[in-house]
Amino acid sequence: MLSLKTILQKFSKNKNSLYYASLMMTSTAAYLLMYKKGQKNPIHTAEQSLDGSEDWLNCITQILDSTPLLKQASLNVVLPGSQYQLFVADKPDVAESEMAAAIKYTAADYINSPLDEVITEYFDIPVQQHGQNKINLVIANKNFVLMVAKVCRQKCHQLKRITIDELAYEDLFLQDHEASLLVVHHPNEQLLVQIVKEGEIYFFRRIRGYDKLDTFAELEIKHGAADGLSLEIQRSLDYFESQLRQAPVKRIYISVQNKHQNMLIDQIGENFDVPVLPLKNRLVDELPESDNHAYFPAVGAVQELLYEHSKSAQGDAV
Repeated sequence: MLSLKTILQKFSKNKNSLYYASLMMTSTAAYLLMYKKGQKNPIHTAEQSLDGSEDWLNCITQILDSTPLLKQASLNVVLPGSQYQLFVADKPDVAESEMAAAIKYTAADYINSPLDEVITEYFDIPVQQHGQNKINLVIANKNFVLMVAKVCRQKCHQLKRITIDELAYEDLFLQDHEASLLVVHHPNEQLLVQIVKEGEIYFFRRIRGYDKLDTFAELEIKHGAADGLSLEIQRSLDYFESQLRQAPVKRIYISVQNKHQNMLIDQIGENFDVPVLPLKNRLVDELPESDNHAYFPAVGAVQELLYEHSKSAQGDAV
């Protein structure tokens, strides 16, 4: 069974790039962001709708062809939610050097597909309930990931990372020492609630029933959605504080592609003592002019490259 790291080793080069870019895919479209090294404002953005659920090759090719500068860029990719699953799974009781091999047997308990049709990756959980030993397990469609990797490698200078939505949002908080809770939604996808601190995911949940949250009318938000989301948020906060024994979160961020988002934020804010804010507030400098919320995780994905460059520059200066 392949891992994401194995695929990247095959397609990556260790060479400096003049630009940093990220390709974010949702269930309906792809989004490209590009930055020049040392600058916070994007120099290029592009959006490409997905004409059919199986037409990803054409979609990705078109958006990557939108700028020749990509040939000089390091690229991070965020997989669409339809092409992977994220589980909390039991961590195999083996040495770290044997973990990749042992993961395939753990994955078999969570999927119905043959193991040779998926690839896996895992990342640790920073704090766990007493007596537990869990990991976050990613299971992705192998053919899809290989197709994406091949196309991106042909179009860019260096393919650095293939990641997922949850981790792209996490990267927006790489240097935050206090916990924040995120409520984010893409059209036709399940709602994501997660708590992040210092660039790590402490808790995440995918919540059904809000797939069409982007289309909710004002009355639906006032008379149901806001209170329902507040309840889900409170449940997540209770788990974080009581079960994981963590200090309370300091902020709640909302990202919902709905024209009534501000009203939703105000309604939810009435139920909590901490600030409830639009996620956009954190990203003003790095965002393009577009109001499409799919660019938010795209910023997160490229943030990892910018942060890596910053650490390298600091090391060089020592």
